[in-house]
Amino acid sequence: MSLEVFTAPWAQAWADELKSSDAYRQAAAKWEGSLVIEMAADGDGSGPAVFLDLWHGDCRGARLSGAEERETADFLISGGGEAWRRVLAGQLEPIFGLMSGKLKLRRGSLAKLTPFVTAAQELVRAAGRIDSHFPGEGRSAP
Repeated sequence: MSLEVFTAPWAQAWADELKSSDAYRQAAAKWEGSLVIEMAADGDGSGPAVFLDLWHGDCRGARLSGAEERETADFLISGGGEAWRRVLAGQLEPIFGLMSGKLKLRRGSLAKLTPFVTAAQELVRAAGRIDSHFPGEGRSAP
């Protein structure tokens, strides 16, 4: 069954996918902290967001993000639906999206993210393996 991106069930499916990914576990072995990704209609940070608690190759939790997580997360990455669609389809690398302005780093430092490019790629690959759709798109058949 297809899950809508940036929803609680999708966040949980992403956490499950990360927990079962040896590639993510290895790539993120030294990465610790929290990440919020948000899908903003116009990039202003007003859309749905997902919080990930990442710790040395493990995802200790994933859920919809509230205002508190947006203000306290180590990293907050925002982008419009089309940017996230390209990221999840593997057509746009997250770090390149940040450097090109298609995604915005609203909290945290690009210098602190750069050593974890491979972990970020595996994070996105895990999300891309989830049978999902964007709001307003038709759902795929079960």
